[in-house]
Order: sequence, then C-alpha cells, then structure tokens
Amino acid sequence: MKQNKNDLISELIKLSNQLDTQYNLELNFRNHCYLRIAYDNTVNSKWGIIIKRPFTKYASDDQLKNALTLLSSYLLDKVILLSDNEKSLAFRKTDNNSNVHNILNLFE
Repeated sequence: MKQNKNDLISELIKLSNQLDTQYNLELNFRNHCYLRIAYDNTVNSKWGIIIKRPFTKYASDDQLKNALTLLSSYLLDKVILLSDNEKSLAFRKTDNNSNVHNILNLFE
C-alpha cells in the first residue's frame, strides 16, 4: 500500500519521539537530533544544503522513506545510530569548513 506524504511525515515524527523516549537516559539527543542524523545520512551531506527547508516538504517520497528506514534501524541498534551521528557531524564539519574557506577566499 502506498503511503501519502502526510503519513510519512507523521511516521517520522512518531519514530523520532520514540527514539527520544528510548535513549533519553543514555544520550544527550532530543527528537530533532534523530531527524538530523537520518536526514543527513539520507542525502550523504548536511541536508539543508541539498534540500530546501523544511525537509519534510521538499524531500521526495523515496528520501522520506529512507529517513524512516534509518530511524527504524536506530530503534533496534544504537551502534548504527551512533555511527550515523558521527557521519552527520562529519558532513556538517566539512560543510562548515568549506563555507569558511569560501568566505576567506573573498578577501584574497
């Protein structure tokens, strides 16, 4: 059965809240952190560079489904979650460094 976009978005919110509850005492993440991790890993970059904000409005159905798959995997395996978080932080560090480099080039 095909899910419509609103159903996919509702499921994203539900899963991010479940993750927040599941890992509340272990990790210093909130529900939006899990979404960031899944969105970044869906596009293999800082998601806001690839997809206009908000992600849920501009992402394709396939991208939303991929994010759902990732969030579901995080419920089952904290190692995958932590690994994907490291990737997400690396995407963001790389993007921030390139932005600083581009700004510095303006002054050369």
